[in-house]
Amino acid sequence: MSAETYAGVRKIARYNWPWYAAALAANVVLLAALAAGRGPRAARAAAAAGLAAADFWLCASLAVSHYVYDLSSVARAAWLDGIPDGVRRAAVFHVGEDEASAAVAARFPGAERSVVDVFDPARHRAPSLARARALAPTTAGTIAASPEKLPAPDASLDLACAVFAAHELRDEPGRAAFFRELRRALSPRGRVLVVEHLRDAWNAAAYGPGVFHFQSRGTWLKTFAAAGLKVERESRCTPFVAVFELSRGA
Repeated sequence: MSAETYAGVRKIARYNWPWYAAALAANVVLLAALAAGRGPRAARAAAAAGLAAADFWLCASLAVSHYVYDLSSVARAAWLDGIPDGVRRAAVFHVGEDEASAAVAARFPGAERSVVDVFDPARHRAPSLARARALAPTTAGTIAASPEKLPAPDASLDLACAVFAAHELRDEPGRAAFFRELRRALSPRGRVLVVEHLRDAWNAAAYGPGVFHFQSRGTWLKTFAAAGLKVERESRCTPFVAVFELSRGA
């Protein structure tokens, strides 16, 4: 396989390298302590079990990330399936890395497209997100905006995409405000596509405690309802990734 085949998982490793470095250091220290037979047997057994669990999730998270971002239908932009032709104006919203505009351009080459970075330094303080912003290439023409005030006229967008981005809006009021703005900007027949990992059993098995970085399905449905958006279609791109297609509703 070419290096490109591993581009997605390599990106995850680059953005989160301190976690992997810390895990390696913990392995070295704990394995040395266990080999030396220091401390009570129960404590050593607990340390070995904790190390095994941490190593499992470390490997599982990388394996699942490789599957999702490099090999699965997610990498082929299957989340756009079902959106009919005729999209005239489309916008991609992200918080540091544009993961969707190339796919939107390929699927709807005649559409007028914009890319909007809704990063808010007061809200988005995760170190991994800062590394992503520093390392990810910037899409030409990207517009910086507040999630509460999007640069799109009323009823102007036929398609709005938030791909692995909206979960970075950590507080519920902020998320609801962002989606209210999307509803305002959406044309009567327009669609919002939200692509996210969920806080569910599949992602818990793959990412362990990291699953708490995601939101639950119930939380997303609550957010959409608070913004006045209707779920027209809900599907999965692999068991690990949910796709919500939203409309303006009534």
